[in-house]
Amino acid sequence: MLTNRICALIANPRPLSPAELDDVRLSFADTLAVALAGWHSESVTMLRGVLGLEAMPPLPETRPTTPPEAIALALGTAAHALDYDDVNLDSVTHPSAVIVPALLAVAAHHPDLTPRIPAAYAVGLTTDQTLGQVLGFAHYDKGWHASSTFGPLSAAAALAHLLDLDERQIRSALALAATRSAGMQLNFGQMGKHLQIGQSAEGAVRAALLARAGFTGAADPFAPSGFFDLYAGAALARKPDDVAPELSVASISRKLFPCCYLTHRMIAASITLHDRFPGGLPDGVQVDVAVPYGGLSALRVKDPLTGSEAKFCAAYTVAVALLRGRVLLSDFSDGALASAEVRDLMTRVTASEEPLIGAPPTGIDHGEVVVTLRGVAGVIDRVTCRHYPGSPAAPATQSAMHTKIDDCLRLYTAAAPVPLAREDLLSWLDRFIGPVDTGSTDT
Repeated sequence: MLTNRICALIANPRPLSPAELDDVRLSFADTLAVALAGWHSESVTMLRGVLGLEAMPPLPETRPTTPPEAIALALGTAAHALDYDDVNLDSVTHPSAVIVPALLAVAAHHPDLTPRIPAAYAVGLTTDQTLGQVLGFAHYDKGWHASSTFGPLSAAAALAHLLDLDERQIRSALALAATRSAGMQLNFGQMGKHLQIGQSAEGAVRAALLARAGFTGAADPFAPSGFFDLYAGAALARKPDDVAPELSVASISRKLFPCCYLTHRMIAASITLHDRFPGGLPDGVQVDVAVPYGGLSALRVKDPLTGSEAKFCAAYTVAVALLRGRVLLSDFSDGALASAEVRDLMTRVTASEEPLIGAPPTGIDHGEVVVTLRGVAGVIDRVTCRHYPGSPAAPATQSAMHTKIDDCLRLYTAAAPVPLAREDLLSWLDRFIGPVDTGSTDT
C-alpha cells in the first residue's frame, strides 16, 4: 500500500550522498534567493501588512517570536512571487517553494533539528514526485495548480521527518495537510498564485505541528474516496499500489529565467537566434513558436498589462529574448512592458501547440520547442530546443546560478535597509545545512 511506503520513507530514509547533499544545499540557496527577490514585491508587502509582519526578517532568526505558520506563509509566498523558483518536470510543481519555507520556519523554532533538514527536504521532494507519478498530467490539465495541491502533503512529509513523528502522527500529518490541498491555474498572473504556495507551506506546518501534538486525521489519506480519487483527472497515470517511492533529489529543474517554466525552452531558442544576428533581427521578421501538447496550457496571457501577467505570455518572453539576448527580473517591471520595440515584435509572434495524439503525457518534459524566423521569401533561421535550461538533462552552470542569485539579491537590496550579497546569503545557510556549492562547474 502506497501510504505504508510513504510512511516508511519518512521514518527511515537512506543516507544522502555528498553529491545529493550539494544538490539540497543548492536548492535552499536558490529558493531563498528568489524569496529575497520577492520579499518587497507588491503581493508580499501587502500580505505582511495585513498580517502585521512588516518587521519580520526574510531570513528567519533562531527562536523567532513570529509563529512558524506565519513565517512559512510569508516566505512561501515570497518564494513564488516572481515565478523564479525551481520546478519538477514530472509532477509539474514548484516543490522547493513550499518545502524549503516550511522546513526553515519550523527549524528556526527548533534549531536542534537542523541536522535533519537535508534528509527531510529529500523526503518532501520524493513525496512530490510520487504524487505526480500517480496523478500524472491529467491533474494539471484539469486546471489544478499542482504546486498547491501536492505542496501541503510534500512539505508535511518533510516536516514529519524533521520532527521525527511516529507512524500514527505521520499519517495524521498527511491527512491534515490534504485538507489544505487547493489552488487553481485561473490565478496564474495574479497575486493569488503566489498566495497559493504560501498557504501550502503554512498548511503543512500547521498539519505537522498538530499531528505532533496528537491531533488525528485519517489513517490512510490515499484510500478509496481519498486524495487520489478526489483530485484525479480523467484517469490516474498509475495505480497507487504500483508506485514505490525512491528517495531522490535529482528531479529538480532550476529556473534560469524569472517567468513560467513553459516559456523557458522558447526563450533559450530565441536567445540562440538573437546571438546569430548581432546586427539585429531582419526587418519585419515573423516569429513562429511551435510547442508540444500542453506547452501553452499555462501561457494564458496574450496582452500583458503587468509584469506578473507578462510571465505567462509567450509572445512577450520570446520578443524580449530575441531583442535583448537575455531575460532578467528587470524585464518584468511594469515599466518594461511599455517598450515599443518589444510590443511591435509581439504582434509578429505566433505560438501554436501540437494536438494530443494518444494518451496525455506525464509532466511537461516531452517533445521539443521550435522557434522559426520567417521573412517574405520563407524561412530565415530556425532553432530547436529539446531540454529545459537548468533541468537534469541540461544542468545549470555555476556561472548561471551566480548570475541568477546576484540578480535576485540586487532586486532585494534595492528596497532593503541593509544590503545583502551572495556571500552573506550562503553564510547564513551554512548555519542551517552546511556550505553551499552553487552549481555544476562550467565547461
